[in-house]
Amino acid sequence: MFPALGCVLHPRRRGRLFLCGFTLVELLVVLAILSLLGALALPALRHAVAAGRTTACAHNVRQMQFAFMLYLHDHSDCWFPWREDVPEGTLWYWGLETGGALGGAEGGRRLDKTRARLWPYLQQIGGVEICPSLPYQAPYFKRKFEIASYGYALNAYMIAGLPHPERTGVRHMRNVRRPSETIVWADSVQINTWQTPASPKNPMLEEWYYLDGVAPPKFHFRHEQRLNAAFADGSVRAMSPHTLDPRCDGRVGFIEPPGHESWLRTNP
Repeated sequence: MFPALGCVLHPRRRGRLFLCGFTLVELLVVLAILSLLGALALPALRHAVAAGRTTACAHNVRQMQFAFMLYLHDHSDCWFPWREDVPEGTLWYWGLETGGALGGAEGGRRLDKTRARLWPYLQQIGGVEICPSLPYQAPYFKRKFEIASYGYALNAYMIAGLPHPERTGVRHMRNVRRPSETIVWADSVQINTWQTPASPKNPMLEEWYYLDGVAPPKFHFRHEQRLNAAFADGSVRAMSPHTLDPRCDGRVGFIEPPGHESWLRTNP
């Protein structure tokens, strides 16, 4: 009989006593097989992680939509204001900024999210976390505040008093004529080139808070070049870009050609 695989006859022992172990060749073969299996499984693992992040984000967008509808129900379907000056500072719809002079330097501005317009309603439905695919820790991401808000933006037509062309005055949810075709919330960032540490030679991403169809683009297709959008009919859908800006991560762009806002108008 021959020794079993990986076993050798002990030279100082009589009889048929064998010492078992793996040879170097056998170990290399096993490592090669494991490496091959790992390489085959890695794409599937990455896809599973990405799918999980997309699902978590879709849940967040749905929660934002639900909280928004609860707010409107309590406020006669009227939009909340873009900003309001209060004794403590500036009350944006996403939180209270304190510290004077708009809170100070970019990245260090203080924000109290518990004063956000939707905060009480988000707490009723379990809250909302930051989108897991928002590149908040990336070197090309410029923080606006000491903390992140959520990485989602609201339809510009659904904000009262927004200092933007054709978007002044108070509107109502009843203005929405095509709810299944009107985006309310979606994944968003903006490319900043004018505030330190960003510059024209160092474009950076930053959180943004309203969606429109004009430059610079504000839709962020961060889920394998797709974005999650919540519509006025309560549905959440993944959408593909029409155009993308190549700067930064190459995922900021438009759903429609620039200037075409059919997905956003409340009364087309």
